[in-house]
Amino acid sequence: MLPLDLHAHVQPDIDPGDLDRLNACVIAVTRTLEEFDGVSARRDRTTAWGLGAHPGVPAAHDGFDTERFRELLGYTPVVGEIGLDGRSKVSAAAQRRTFEAILIILAEQPRLVSVHSSGATGPVLDAVEAHRLQGVVLHWWRGTEAETRRAVDLGCHFSVNAAEVAHPKILSLAPRDRVLTETDHPFGDRRQAAPRRPGRVDDVEAAMARRWSVDISGVRRQVWANLLRIATQTATVDMFPGAFQRAMLAV
Repeated sequence: MLPLDLHAHVQPDIDPGDLDRLNACVIAVTRTLEEFDGVSARRDRTTAWGLGAHPGVPAAHDGFDTERFRELLGYTPVVGEIGLDGRSKVSAAAQRRTFEAILIILAEQPRLVSVHSSGATGPVLDAVEAHRLQGVVLHWWRGTEAETRRAVDLGCHFSVNAAEVAHPKILSLAPRDRVLTETDHPFGDRRQAAPRRPGRVDDVEAAMARRWSVDISGVRRQVWANLLRIATQTATVDMFPGAFQRAMLAV
């Protein structure tokens, strides 16, 4: 069973063979509608491309086109990276407009959604609660203990990277059926030894194995079972690439 990287940044023009050689299933998030548009026709065997509007990228918000987002959504089971960022140079008002417009659509057409919440954990949870979203995965979560418990109560999942497991608060608070692995390459894996690359979740899997007192194969089965639950909730199992479907159904 291949490892799962729920959130990584990948160059849109990467060769399909290079992705296969990662020997992992990777969700490659995008930052703008234009970036996703450039990959929407790809049919990579082990990579799912997410439709994103990153809160820290001005181009993602300048003239954000709701109808274009709705159209592109039909090409993918994943929305990401979206959210709010309290430290972004993009105005809070512009971030909120884009985020709210996307959440309204996702309430009607659910997807697995990888959510950025740096410096804005409370407002992100408020938005998730207001729209009663399914399929939310809080990427690189930095919320307080109380916020984490609130996120669990709201049905959220958490994708954890190597930077987080150095201080594994999430692993002590979140139920194991809510946790998934990510790299957030090339940001969340900066502390890893070379080679740093999407799909390399070794450190995260090892930390989970220690916390849960299982072996690596047990961690992977749990992570894929967690993804299957999200994909089932959002009715997107058959939208994922074949390698994802096989791994999900194997659990």
